[in-house]
Amino acid sequence: MEQSQSLAQQNIMKGVIHRQAFEDLATCVKTFFNVDGTQLEPGEFHGQIDFIAGKDILLYRENYSHRTHLECELLGKRFGFSIPLLTAEGKFLGEPVDDKITPSTVSGEAFDHVMERGFEQLIVLLDHERLLKKAEQAGLADSALEAISPGRQWKALKTRPSDIQSIRQNFTTMLSAVIRGEMNLSVDDFEKVIFDSVLPMIDSGEYRVNRHSSAILVQRAIDVCEPVSGPVGISELSTTLNASPRTLQLAFQKVMGTTPHNFFHRRRMTKARMALLKADSRESRVTDIANHHGFSELGRFSVQYRELFGESPKVTLRRNLTSTVAIPFP
Repeated sequence: MEQSQSLAQQNIMKGVIHRQAFEDLATCVKTFFNVDGTQLEPGEFHGQIDFIAGKDILLYRENYSHRTHLECELLGKRFGFSIPLLTAEGKFLGEPVDDKITPSTVSGEAFDHVMERGFEQLIVLLDHERLLKKAEQAGLADSALEAISPGRQWKALKTRPSDIQSIRQNFTTMLSAVIRGEMNLSVDDFEKVIFDSVLPMIDSGEYRVNRHSSAILVQRAIDVCEPVSGPVGISELSTTLNASPRTLQLAFQKVMGTTPHNFFHRRRMTKARMALLKADSRESRVTDIANHHGFSELGRFSVQYRELFGESPKVTLRRNLTSTVAIPFP
């Protein structure tokens, strides 16, 4: 018992992570998420993660320098939610996110998120078992308990704007002050602030299950094309999905902000980049990796690759995919 009390009084962990390339999206958070991302517009990707963490809770702020599509799965036994800072538009499950819609996830769930250039958000990850226990002790409504339980139907919480605005202001102020060294927090104090804010937000929400038809169509298209390594035929894809090319085009424009052709081309580019990073430059060639992902003209591939990621495929191949993140979760 004395050891537990001592641990609770220890100060929280804090840090800043600089993301210098697109692939850092996945490697920086690989302890917590399986991430499959696609960079949807060209240019060198830079970002930063500011974080503070206790034993059972992690709070961090992240930003996106380019439009990005992420498919994610939360790992471990955790519950997570995000608060957009309203610097640019974001879409969760194909629907715009604002103070009335709060994205949330339970470990094992799959979800997707589209961030426009300049998008910033706060992410909160909590120990799921502890959250459920506190929610029951606090007497939350049955609908609220169901919305945060394993096997739930709901992923987006319809929340009160006043709750979200208060959380945004309080968490942003706390995070910035801790990172700058202007505030010292014990693990107990930090976790009390988080739970005191999160439980009322969950209890006041209404819960949504339906996804917009455009988002459903886009996700079906991605699922169909996942095993395809080469170019995607839009006409054949439309036939498979029983949707007209026009309907498919409008759905991708609404959800992804780009055409199906551009999306799947950049998705293949991103997969080729990850393959280059994971490959041994002594045993692999750019040509072989490009061909495997459906790029038969090496010169054209190299030009398009440099335009999208800001470096040549050969430079990428010579680098290693690394991660330097350490967070105190069991």
